[in-house]
Amino acid sequence: MKSFFVFLLAAASVAWAAYWMEDIPRHGIAPFNPDKEYPIFRNVKQWGAKGDGVTDDTAAINAAISHGNRCGGAGCVGSTTTPAILYFPPGTYLITTPIVGFYYTQLIGDPTKMPVIKAAPNFPTEAIALLDADPYMNSGKLNFQATNVFYRQVRNLGFDTRAVRGKATGIHWPSSQSTLIQNCAFHLSSDPEDTHVGIFMEEGSGGMMADLVFYGGKYGAQFGNQQYTMRNLTFYGSDTAINQIWNWGWTYKSLKIVNSRVGINMSSPDVGSVTLLDSSFVNVSTALVTGRVPGNNSGLGSLVIQNVLYTNVPTVLAGADGKPLLLGDPSGTVHDEGYARGNVYAPHGPSLLEGREFAFSQPATLKLGDRYYERSKPQYEEYPSSAFMSARDHYAAGDGQTDDTHALNALFQAVAGSSYIAYLDAGYYKVSDTIFIPPNTRVVGEGLAAVIMGAGEKFSDQSKPRPVVQVGKPGDVGFVEMSDFIVSTQGATAGAVMIEYNLNTPAGENTCSPGEPPSGLWDVHIRVGGYTGSNLQVAECPITPQQHNYVNPSCVAGYMGMHITPSARNVYMENNWVWVADHDIDDWNSTRINVFVPRGMLVEGSRIWLVGSSVEHYTLYQYQLVNASDVWMGQIQTETPYYQPNPPAPHPFTQLNAAIRDPDFAADCQHYAAPSGLMKAGTSAPCAMAWGLRILDSTNVVVFGAGLYSFFNNYDTSCSTVEAGENCQARIFWVGDGGGNAADSNKMSVELYNLNTVGSVSMITQDQLDMATWDQNKATFASTLAVFLSDGVAKELGA
Repeated sequence: MKSFFVFLLAAASVAWAAYWMEDIPRHGIAPFNPDKEYPIFRNVKQWGAKGDGVTDDTAAINAAISHGNRCGGAGCVGSTTTPAILYFPPGTYLITTPIVGFYYTQLIGDPTKMPVIKAAPNFPTEAIALLDADPYMNSGKLNFQATNVFYRQVRNLGFDTRAVRGKATGIHWPSSQSTLIQNCAFHLSSDPEDTHVGIFMEEGSGGMMADLVFYGGKYGAQFGNQQYTMRNLTFYGSDTAINQIWNWGWTYKSLKIVNSRVGINMSSPDVGSVTLLDSSFVNVSTALVTGRVPGNNSGLGSLVIQNVLYTNVPTVLAGADGKPLLLGDPSGTVHDEGYARGNVYAPHGPSLLEGREFAFSQPATLKLGDRYYERSKPQYEEYPSSAFMSARDHYAAGDGQTDDTHALNALFQAVAGSSYIAYLDAGYYKVSDTIFIPPNTRVVGEGLAAVIMGAGEKFSDQSKPRPVVQVGKPGDVGFVEMSDFIVSTQGATAGAVMIEYNLNTPAGENTCSPGEPPSGLWDVHIRVGGYTGSNLQVAECPITPQQHNYVNPSCVAGYMGMHITPSARNVYMENNWVWVADHDIDDWNSTRINVFVPRGMLVEGSRIWLVGSSVEHYTLYQYQLVNASDVWMGQIQTETPYYQPNPPAPHPFTQLNAAIRDPDFAADCQHYAAPSGLMKAGTSAPCAMAWGLRILDSTNVVVFGAGLYSFFNNYDTSCSTVEAGENCQARIFWVGDGGGNAADSNKMSVELYNLNTVGSVSMITQDQLDMATWDQNKATFASTLAVFLSDGVAKELGA
């Protein structure tokens, strides 16, 4: 690591004239776009924007976004062939009507001198936001279906609404997986006559936000979505900092709310759960408002708080009627080490908890000081463009046809241990063999438009799995930083492991040392099928609900999404989506497809942080932890494959691997008996279905928010309703040794807070015992429980 820190010191001593993104040579291409001159990078000033705070820049910015027959008008709901990066140099960009977001667009400003998008005084109050990322059509529906809005970012921008009287909003952001708002500031009017909001989000299945600051406003933010992870949000002087419109599950970490009347209002009857960690409230009249009344034994409004400080806060928690439920100190400081309201299983239950007496184990190995470790995505603002070594400089074509294996391996070897950063220009890098990322390497992709695509014979044999991207070899020591690219496959590649992570990073062992941080993967995504060039689209892999147990072998496209191996240690991952496509993004009808990969994310390492990750549509499981230790997860999200149980798990994968503890559905399901009275007469829940989360023989696992969803049986959604008895599948979350040996569960230490499930009869199975069922925890569309402690943790804490 020595050369890395030497270069940091050298770079810090030089003042660079421009952020590297502004003047780095541009070689990126969109190879599957028919326009071979299609520009991916667009500097708004080159499109006529002045950024002088006087000129109306609206038309220039919108022209830069829309140029090139991009996906943004009515009728287009997705496209992978028209990515774009909109870059804002320093300046103030005055707008008089909304900036309209298109699909697969990154809006990025200069972080060294943050540009500001400023609403003119005549900005229309009926407009939904300064940046409208998903406009409403005349039909009253959003242009892009919010649960299919992927691959978007907004970074390093300010939004100023203060010149507008009446209503104004900074960003309208219905969003889902692989989306990000990072390092943005919102300047809002606090005039009592005005209703200003920083971010408004009302739909979707997200997602990640981090490093945001809100000044003023009637509401700093109004949030509604299935689930989200938000980290390091600061609010100054907002009347209500956060208005939680609705959710199934939400994890807030490192909030700071100052000089507000209300901190978080979660009193809506449509709020399933809120998890709040490592946060502070200062000079706030009421920190939290809940709609959950004392004695409520449903799942609605479940609340878990850990390590929160209240300074000069008279009321910590109030009911919707304003009556205090938990007092603070109007002239001093109160520290809540742990607090919970909701149903608790420790491990049996449910028991109702409504007070501060709850104890958390809080593994110190996952913390920096008194907080769980966190680390923002590096944007390398201290580096010049000459510090980046382009894939094109090593003769990588990125055209989706040329074999770029040798070129990419040469690039990563060249930058390893050096002062350079590997830069993956936009393009599809087709590779026929493993791409090896050595220790002490940094990699940045161009705006999520850089894709490493495994293809060919070496990835085709499921009996000989082979990584597309391998990070270190077992036993390697060093660091990596990786951000903003996608790993995928093309065609039938039954032996492909998309990412194999082996690296041991020598960070501090008791607490994370700021001088030696863990390695990091930010916005590194996995996408299998469903895009142009994958050969796994509607034409090749249509759904077959009318055919019994049919699987097209040409649509078996991988062995595993990601494998964090036993040698892996100290890796921080944020906003990572590990997806087997359920629909064709480039089809204007978002038509569903059948693509098959058995295993999602397998974690066998130690000191792993999975922040805001999602794993979806794998046949055997989404997340599996085996002999893992010191793992932080939240807010994780999963979906079972839509085609199951046609065929049932493990089909079509009958060559199971006992060495990595593949689930034995035949053995597990023979012991399953549905709890009586939970399903309509004459119905049953299939047991041989993919696990959402499976934890085997692991210690110090803490999960702060999980959404484990099963919406379909053979593409029919009727099973995921209360009326049907939530019977899409029998079980979805397993804790134990994987062999039904209950005695071994005492060795495990697993904590899960605010679990939300859809479509599963059982919410938690410890070994073969179903510990919690959906009917005990009815909430929103999802069922919600506040706390689960495995046997080992429950005994340790005396719960």
